Amino acid sequence: MSETSSTTWYRRFGNWLLGPLFSCLLFCFGGLSLRSTRGLARFAAFLAAPFLGRRRRVIEANLRLAFPELSASEIRALRQRNIAFMIEFGLDFLQALKHPERIKERLCPFELPAELKNLGQGAIFCSPHLGNWEMLIHFAFVFERPFVLLAAELSTASLAALLRKQRSSQGAVVVSTRGAALKVRQALQEKKFVGLLNDQNISPRHGGIFVEFFGLPATSSRLPAALARRQHALIAAVACCKAASGHFELLYEPLPKPGCEYASDWELTSALLAANEKLIRKHPEQYLWIYHRWRYVPSNMPSWLCRRYPFYARPAKYACQDEMLESLAKKSEQDE
Repeated sequence: MSETSSTTWYRRFGNWLLGPLFSCLLFCFGGLSLRSTRGLARFAAFLAAPFLGRRRRVIEANLRLAFPELSASEIRALRQRNIAFMIEFGLDFLQALKHPERIKERLCPFELPAELKNLGQGAIFCSPHLGNWEMLIHFAFVFERPFVLLAAELSTASLAALLRKQRSSQGAVVVSTRGAALKVRQALQEKKFVGLLNDQNISPRHGGIFVEFFGLPATSSRLPAALARRQHALIAAVACCKAASGHFELLYEPLPKPGCEYASDWELTSALLAANEKLIRKHPEQYLWIYHRWRYVPSNMPSWLCRRYPFYARPAKYACQDEMLESLAKKSEQDE
C-alpha cells in the first residue's frame, strides 16, 4: 500500500470514528448543569495542561505578546483559565445541541443600538474567535432581520450536519466560505445582515492584508472591509461572551465612523481589528490563544519588531504598510 493511499485510509477511518465519538460525548455531557460543566472543565484543563506540549507554548507566547505587562505566573494562570474555557466552550456546544431550550434561558437581554434600528441597508457583523461564537446565532432574533452566516464546511459529514443544524436553528441561512464574496454581496444588496469570523490568518497571496493587532502586524481578510465600503453596509465587531453567572452576553463594538467613509480596505480592516482587540481585552481568558495568530512576519519588518513575534512565526514574501510601521515606531518611542 502506497503512503498516499495509507494516509487517505487513516483520514477516512478518523472521519468515520468522529461521528460515533461525538454522539457519545453528546450523550454523556450534553445534560450537565452549569456547576458540573465548570468543575469538569477546570479538572480537565488541569489534567490536560502537562500533555499539551507545543500547544501550551503557543498559548503562552501569544499571551506574552498581547500582555507584556503580565508576570510569568500571571501568564500561566491566564493560560489555565483559557484552556478551561475552551473545554467549557465544547461542553456548552454539546448542551446547545441536546437542550437548546436551556440556552435561551441563559441569554442576557440585549438592547439594539440606535444605528441598527430601522436600518435601510445591510450590515456585516465580524466576530473574533472570542467567547462562544457558536452561540452568537441565538441572538439573531434581536436584530429582526434575515441573517446570513458565513462558515467553513467540515470534511466529516456527520459533524458538518450537526453544525449546520445548530447554526441554522434560529432561522439563519448558512453559506459556505467558498465563493463567499458573491454570496455576501448578494445578501447585502437584499439588505440582510451577515455574520462571520474575521480573525483567521489569510495570506496576502490569497487576498489577506497586514494590519496591527496587539501592537504587531498580523494578516487578516480584507473581504468584510471591501464589501462594506463598496456596498455601503454598516460594519461592526461583535462577540458572545460568557459572564461569571454562566449567562451569555452579546458584546457590540461599533467602529468610529461608517465603513464607506474609510479611504481604503486597509484602513477599515485596521479599525475592525482594533475593535476586535478591544473586545478581547474585556475577556482575555475567552479568546482562542492556541491559534497561530501571528504566523507571518512581513518582509519589511525591522529587527526590533521581529523579536516580538512568537516562536512559530515565519517570514512572509509580502510587505506591510509603511504607515503602519511608522505608527508602531512612534508608539514605541512614547512607551520608552
